[in-house]
Amino acid sequence: MMRWILIVLILLPVLSGTGRCETPGDSFDELQSGGTPLTLADAVFLGLRDNRTIKSAYIDRVVQKFDLRVAEDQFTPQFSISGEIARNRIGNVTNTAIDVSPGVTLETRTGATFTFAWNNLVELGDGSRNLTSALEVGATQPLLRGAGRDVVMAPLRQARLGEQVYQLQLKATVAETVANIIFAHRDLLLAQEELKLARNAVVRAENLLDINRTLIASGRMAAMDAVQTEADLESQKLRVLQVRQQLETARFALLDLLGLELGSRVTAIEAPTPRKVDGDIDGFIRIALAKRQDYLGQLLVVEQNRLGIVVAKNEQLWDVSLFGRGKLGREWVKDRSNENIADVTGGLRFAIPVNDLPRRQKLVQADTGYKSAELQLAIIRAGIEAQVRNSASEMDLLWRQLSIAKRSHELAAEAVEIEKIKLNAGRSTTFQVRLLEDSLRTSEIQLLAARIGYLNAQTRFDLLLGTTLDTWQIILSD
Repeated sequence: MMRWILIVLILLPVLSGTGRCETPGDSFDELQSGGTPLTLADAVFLGLRDNRTIKSAYIDRVVQKFDLRVAEDQFTPQFSISGEIARNRIGNVTNTAIDVSPGVTLETRTGATFTFAWNNLVELGDGSRNLTSALEVGATQPLLRGAGRDVVMAPLRQARLGEQVYQLQLKATVAETVANIIFAHRDLLLAQEELKLARNAVVRAENLLDINRTLIASGRMAAMDAVQTEADLESQKLRVLQVRQQLETARFALLDLLGLELGSRVTAIEAPTPRKVDGDIDGFIRIALAKRQDYLGQLLVVEQNRLGIVVAKNEQLWDVSLFGRGKLGREWVKDRSNENIADVTGGLRFAIPVNDLPRRQKLVQADTGYKSAELQLAIIRAGIEAQVRNSASEMDLLWRQLSIAKRSHELAAEAVEIEKIKLNAGRSTTFQVRLLEDSLRTSEIQLLAARIGYLNAQTRFDLLLGTTLDTWQIILSD
């Protein structure tokens, strides 16, 4: 009986090469085998170049940076030219007036506002001609409300802080996208290996079914004994289809993140070699507090709200300001003597609110906004500490699982070698060797899954610490 089985196994490649039905996924494997090899570094590079989320973030930065430019322009002299050309007719008299007035306005960091204008008016009528040219100068300096460098500069400082928040948000977006690309690439790699394992299982089930059919044909096995083998074959074919769908899903997810056509053929290639992460929990927490974009951004938001309180408190003061204005020039009238213009005015202007609740409302809103921002900062800080501790514990557990998977794989490989020695000595069967090889392949996929699981945990930990861009040496051009 043993000799007959060995003969059948020797002839099996010839028998199985003829008349075997196509295994589900044959054409798919041909498609994948011709795919472009894609390493993890290649995937990250393509994602940085073509990912739509990153492109959208950079588009938003155009508006954000221009908003800062507008805020920075607050203390730049604003030039303008206004004018008017008018023609009117009253009875039989027709007049034409031409008015051109260039001017400039300047706001200072103390709250003062200066205005300069050069008014030029020409009036032309029937037999008359008038020309007026005068320089108008005005200045206003608040004494209470709107006065002081801290109050005046607060909106600009808030805008600068907002720009820093936007920069941190861009870094966070890129870091999250890079992490998602890494996860997607590893998902595709794992799905590829699982498909290989599933297809090998189909081949082994077909080989065993061929053996059974040969034994049935020779009268050495009852036909009903092959039913379970056929059922196992169909189950393995179903598994191939399921894994194939998982592979397609993983491929589409990766291609979408990379901004490539979903019909592109890519094959993930990588030799994952994880290394144990060692370090002090408190040290990791310090790194996270120094690098995490959300925590750093919230610190800036707290400062923005503090400046908001400064402005809101100043708004509660009386509106008292010094002002002065002057007009110096000359008027020329046809057939009349010229006249000089010299008007100067100065004084104190004030407005005292008696029952102005909306202004009080602004202070209440600013105060509650500041307290809420501080509370949110404390929540983020506590969350970071909990996440770091939990992630460190998870990585420690996954490392132990990886060690067990390595040992299991080593034992499975050793068992195959021992069984082959026993086969050569006539103390085992090829069928038993194939079963152990099946276990070896299962341990291989378990080892790969354990490696990828630990690497993914490292990637999540990297993202949690806010060091993803540093790890990949990514410098944003912003």
